[in-house]
Amino acid sequence: MFILIILLLLNQQDISSAQTFKKLSGLVGAWQMNTKRGVSGEEWKSISENHLQSRGYFISNGTDTVVNERVALEKKGDGIYYTSTVANQNGGQAVPFKLTAVENKSFIFENPQHDFPKRIVYELVSQDSLHAYTDGGGKRVDFYYQRVK
Repeated sequence: MFILIILLLLNQQDISSAQTFKKLSGLVGAWQMNTKRGVSGEEWKSISENHLQSRGYFISNGTDTVVNERVALEKKGDGIYYTSTVANQNGGQAVPFKLTAVENKSFIFENPQHDFPKRIVYELVSQDSLHAYTDGGGKRVDFYYQRVK
């Protein structure tokens, strides 16, 4: 039994590792999806080997671009954090979500103390397809993005 526990611990991926953060660099680039109201998108940039930034935006009427969210994705000493600042929410304060699980190309960030969302998930479906969703409190919102070339 003791050997089995040690083997399981050795096989567990260190979700706060540089290798895990490097996998998140697959987000870098521009992503968009069409909605009934217009185009929703995210643009990710690499700031350093431990820091990505994103701006979430919405385009209505084909020309009016409104930035509605700013995200910092950072590897820190105690983990990897997705920190979101959303326009007109949380008093303008950033809300952190800690990376709690990595499953293949899915990354799960959680903050159980936040009202909504409590969880943010990014799945790199392919090089040009990204599925993200937020959930918590019986509610889920899906985002199906395609890479903009």
